[in-house]
Amino acid sequence: MLSDLLFSLGIVMPLFMVLLLGYGLRRINLIGDAFAAGGNKLMFYIGLPVIVFRSIYRADIRELFDPRFVVAMIAITVVTGAAIWLSATPLIKERTVRGAFVLSSFRGNQAFLGIPLMTLLAGEAGLIRATMVVTFVLPVANILSILLLASTCNNGKKITPGGVMLTIVKNPIIITTAIGLGLVLPGIRLPGIVDASLGYIAEMATPLALLCIGASMKFAGFDKKFKYAMWGSFVKVILLPIAFAGIGYLLGFRGYDLAAMTIMGGVPSAIAGYAMVVEMGGDGYVASTIVVISTLLSAFTLTLVIYGIRVLGVVG
Repeated sequence: MLSDLLFSLGIVMPLFMVLLLGYGLRRINLIGDAFAAGGNKLMFYIGLPVIVFRSIYRADIRELFDPRFVVAMIAITVVTGAAIWLSATPLIKERTVRGAFVLSSFRGNQAFLGIPLMTLLAGEAGLIRATMVVTFVLPVANILSILLLASTCNNGKKITPGGVMLTIVKNPIIITTAIGLGLVLPGIRLPGIVDASLGYIAEMATPLALLCIGASMKFAGFDKKFKYAMWGSFVKVILLPIAFAGIGYLLGFRGYDLAAMTIMGGVPSAIAGYAMVVEMGGDGYVASTIVVISTLLSAFTLTLVIYGIRVLGVVG
């Protein structure tokens, strides 16, 4: 039991210590908002796509890819997102607050926290499952996010099906996934120098992403809408992992699949979601506060999740 707890702490805490380092460095002005913004953009367009590409390129994706897992994760994401949306509609009257609450409650940081957590927990098998979520499920979550904000906030901007599709097609993760599959399926191999260079970028990506997440976190104080931020954080890091695990278990998933569902459902709210809320005219206070509170809470909840996964024998 103690060894399982130490194992769980050893996975979660190093990631959050780097994240808190980023927050501390910004507080003492060693790094600033420009560093965080530039680093987040670098990770979105270069770092994360390289991680996804290498996970596809270096693993036997043809053997490990599981369409049943992908379809189940998409279905659970849609069902839980719709449930939060429907539940919030009669309870939160202000539309911009409701949009921020719903999006921040279901849109998790699956890329920059889910991938390293699953990799540390389950190695290549965990990385492949996390990559499948980021590649195939995250675009669906993005579509839900756009539809949600278009109906609750919108900022006067017109949302069209063509615009949504263009956003998906231009996503760098989708592009690198297509390139990776285009190389792996016919058996094409990259020169060693190129592969090694991509390896250096991938190794840099996670710590830099965590520093930028920490540097981007800003607590805006207490407001009359603080209660919505607390409830949103509770939904994100406590109710959602329970829902993902419960539905996944009922659907017959076990082992690494069930572990991936639980962890990817329980990661804290995404800063990218906050940026989307602000861009489309939603309530930035609620969105940013959910990011901060859910991130802090998840250091404990994710440790308990991984501990439970180990103790219950979900994974070895």
